[in-house]
Amino acid sequence: MIYTLLFWLIMQLLALLALPLAARLFRWLPDRGYTFSKALGLLAVSYTLWLGVSTRLLYNNLGGILFAILLLAALSTWLLYRDPQVQRDLHDLFTRQSRLVLIVELLFTLCFVLWVLLRAYAPEKIMTAGGEKFMEIAFLNGTLNSAAFPPLDPWLSGFAISYYYFGYVMMALFTRLSAAPAAVGFELYDA
Repeated sequence: MIYTLLFWLIMQLLALLALPLAARLFRWLPDRGYTFSKALGLLAVSYTLWLGVSTRLLYNNLGGILFAILLLAALSTWLLYRDPQVQRDLHDLFTRQSRLVLIVELLFTLCFVLWVLLRAYAPEKIMTAGGEKFMEIAFLNGTLNSAAFPPLDPWLSGFAISYYYFGYVMMALFTRLSAAPAAVGFELYDA
């Protein structure tokens, strides 16, 4: 239960940090990009971490993740103070369109909680005991235990994962920030 709450809080924090950037990029939308801020926050932090670790400027650890989060926060703060239009758009969003913000947050939270409950009480309805689940958990562990990218392949010792692994970087980011065990992080991220 605590990890579910932590995952939700991490998503909210990333969305809040990305909100000025979303307002700048999507100012032509009626919600000024509010609905995109969650995805944008996760993408921006994950991509920064991936790029930094791939170029060996960052390590794949909590420090690297916090650096990527601080970089997003710095960019958003700069945009917020540098661009008066972003200030007006966000003020308009939270004063005139507060109902939209509330509806988006309620829908996100409701869908997240319902999917977590479905995963917790009926995992066989989502995926049978076979399939790729074991491989995915192994790739998550490989990503969590690699200091640099590409991550180490858990199936072939001494080699890197020869697979598209950016999704596992995002999954590892949430798992590491919440301090959840890899199996719990996998189930929650899969939710």
